[in-house]
Amino acid sequence: MAVLAEAISVIVRKDAVAARLPGGEARFLELVPNRTLCDDQDLYRVGFLSPEETARFTDALQDAGLIFLGDDTCAVDLAVVDQQHGPTTACTWLGFGRADPQGAGQWVSLCWLRAADGSPADLAGALAAQPLATPSGWRYEISLSRQFSFTPNTSA
Repeated sequence: MAVLAEAISVIVRKDAVAARLPGGEARFLELVPNRTLCDDQDLYRVGFLSPEETARFTDALQDAGLIFLGDDTCAVDLAVVDQQHGPTTACTWLGFGRADPQGAGQWVSLCWLRAADGSPADLAGALAAQPLATPSGWRYEISLSRQFSFTPNTSA
């Protein structure tokens, strides 16, 4: 499975929420500040439009008990992902790519949990079992994914 990675996304491991966050999933859901949450079997995704909003959320998650960066500055429990460039820090457990899940010319950025041994699961494998997880009410036609892939006619 895979989750949408649109705008600036905070991607959180579900196993870390269960293991480290007092109150588990219920507490995590209380911390989510907007309606951009989506999830697959392994990951939560929450989206933001500004670095300041993103920082407030990652700070809240860390204050609650999750670990953002380890000693080697590699993402541990959560990662910040830019829609166009991928993870903003080293992250061995997270896959990032662009795909057209419906085969309709609707390209999106997405993330998935890599295989437990650290080897990258391929993008096709991440999408094979389940459809792409997107926030409730999300539609490609009005999404940031469409805006980023739209190329205006600039001929004079």
